[in-house]
Amino acid sequence: MELINTIFIFAIVLGIIVLAHEFGHFIAAKLMKVRVETFSFGFGKRILGKKIGDTDFRLSLFPLGGYIKMAGDEEYDPDNLKPDEFQSKNRAQKIFILIMGPAMNIILALFILTIINLTGIETEKYKSEPPVIGLISQESTALKAGLREGDLILSINGKEIKNWKELELEIGSNPDNKIHLIYERGGKQYSVELMVESDNEYNVGDIGIFWKYRIMVSTVKKNSPAFAAGVMPNDIIFSIDGKDITPFNITKIISSNAGNSLLFKIKRGENFIEKSIVPVKSDKRVEIGVGLVQYSPVEKIKYGLFKSVIKSFMDVKRLTSLVFTAFKKMIVGKLSAKNLSGPIEIAKFSKRAFDTGFSQFFMLIAFISLQLGIVNLFPIPALDGGHLMIYSIESVIRREFSMKFKVTLINIGFVILMILMTFVLLNDVAKTLPKGWSTFLPF
Repeated sequence: MELINTIFIFAIVLGIIVLAHEFGHFIAAKLMKVRVETFSFGFGKRILGKKIGDTDFRLSLFPLGGYIKMAGDEEYDPDNLKPDEFQSKNRAQKIFILIMGPAMNIILALFILTIINLTGIETEKYKSEPPVIGLISQESTALKAGLREGDLILSINGKEIKNWKELELEIGSNPDNKIHLIYERGGKQYSVELMVESDNEYNVGDIGIFWKYRIMVSTVKKNSPAFAAGVMPNDIIFSIDGKDITPFNITKIISSNAGNSLLFKIKRGENFIEKSIVPVKSDKRVEIGVGLVQYSPVEKIKYGLFKSVIKSFMDVKRLTSLVFTAFKKMIVGKLSAKNLSGPIEIAKFSKRAFDTGFSQFFMLIAFISLQLGIVNLFPIPALDGGHLMIYSIESVIRREFSMKFKVTLINIGFVILMILMTFVLLNDVAKTLPKGWSTFLPF
């Protein structure tokens, strides 16, 4: 059932993005008076559909993409072009039709972000706070480099860091790279170079520093010590026997005090209460009978219409910069191509975002739509950007390339895309295996 839900949610994400992209091409083609023969969601055999005017709107067997088929796009007689065929249009008209697909993806991202900014999105409050280290894990690269709790991060690689959001982004985008970090302690500035480690699953950078997360009770077992003491879900544990509690020490404190009464200071709503709880030994471990999760306060921020539109443009600008920065790092070898995600990973992200809430779900759709729009503009034959490149060059040199040359370029581009798709699919599978890529390449 979980797999079916994941596939269904992924189909929704892909459907919205693909339909927006193809609708852009479709509208542009109609404006340029090009006959559109097919508008298909999915590839392969036609399952169902309806013909409206000249266009067969259909659902095809494999719903992993979509396409429109324009008259005279692939099959045409160069000596007898019809007015409603794609190849009969001038280069400016062809470029307009091609560019409207990626443009519609970018417009979709702007629209979704504007709606989210209008209705409000819940974000963790700490992300807008100054990046003061609240917690630091043992054996982390940050601890070994001399960083300590209470240090204020000022910059990384010469880039000013204003808040936790910028800090997490800068560290997360530099896995397996050395960074130059400047921080402040006791009014004095210090600098240090350290290696950013890589998260095993998603290859995200990590140096072992965190905001000062609290611990929240997620579940309470019936007939457990915590249940008997009146502990409830959503209670936040601040201290035990006067000692400040962190995700790093709570398990150790409880497990080392079997049979001893511990005084828990708990925040419930806006009030602080105290509970005496005696940990017990159960199934070879010591516990109080609760499930625990990291907690940080959240806030819902809303903007007016004008500010929402402006912020959506700023968000798109920032996200676009992230995409180009990531590709640049891959090209120069500072970011592994293993960071690329294919349909399996995107399906997982979609399910997680959907479970988190509609705002996060549509935020993911906006980001993927934006990426699709940008990548489609890359000058790779077989992508919209490849065709745009060909038409742009023809406009400059004032003559057309031979059809044989164009077909050769498109075939090369198709092979490149197939190789890339095979890589990202294998990469998705590798992330689920204990030995990763070593499973495929044991040598």
